[in-house]
Amino acid sequence: MGWMHRLPRKRRLPLLVLSWTVLLWFASFHSANAQFFSPQSGGESAGGLAGNRVQERMDKKKKGTNITEWVRRLRNDRPETRLEAVKSLGDSKDPKAIEHLLGATEDVDLRVKVKAIEYLGNLRATDATPILSQQLFRRDVHPAVKQKILIALGKIGDPRGAEPIMDFLRRNLDMPTKGTALFALRAVGNDSTLAFLDGFAQAEPSPPLRQLAADAATDIRHRLSPEFTPVVPTFIKQVELRNKAERGEQEQ
Repeated sequence: MGWMHRLPRKRRLPLLVLSWTVLLWFASFHSANAQFFSPQSGGESAGGLAGNRVQERMDKKKKGTNITEWVRRLRNDRPETRLEAVKSLGDSKDPKAIEHLLGATEDVDLRVKVKAIEYLGNLRATDATPILSQQLFRRDVHPAVKQKILIALGKIGDPRGAEPIMDFLRRNLDMPTKGTALFALRAVGNDSTLAFLDGFAQAEPSPPLRQLAADAATDIRHRLSPEFTPVVPTFIKQVELRNKAERGEQEQ
């Protein structure tokens, strides 16, 4: 970050604000789905254990117990019920849940919509790439939701998201949105994005954004080098690979 110290003092503050804003956006999907467990003491009373079992039965009744029940609850009139259904589907890690989470991205309630987007990103559901990419260009999608979509596309890591993100960056966007889009493009980009990033780094008037674009291009070039060729399978493919490993079979 030595380049930052070469900037005039009055231009350092916007750079720091942008950097922290983008980092906070990307950190959001970690905290949004974190689960907190309070430690149980060894000498719990019988009344406490009974109370826990009652609470568990109440929770199951509230959330449902299987994917059929969760899908049914996605059609409920109460957004709180639909939100619980989305959480249950996402936490289940069942490949069959992906298509229903995709449907939930069209929910009229922003909480339900955003939670479905977050789960698709966390599950690295490449099947979601085309649908999420389309929502970047829809007028009825709130700008804050588009930030969540960019984060999810970056988490998914599907190269098919690169072209839509580049098209999105050609629009008149605010600095935080541009920064988030550049981070997402850094995660999904390939050789076809390098010319765009190089041009962006030269033409963009904002020094912080120019630096983000240059860093993204550098990272992609490193990722494309022969010694670094990762393969990120879809969530469904990961389940198939895990099942084969459990059966002692080798991937062809």
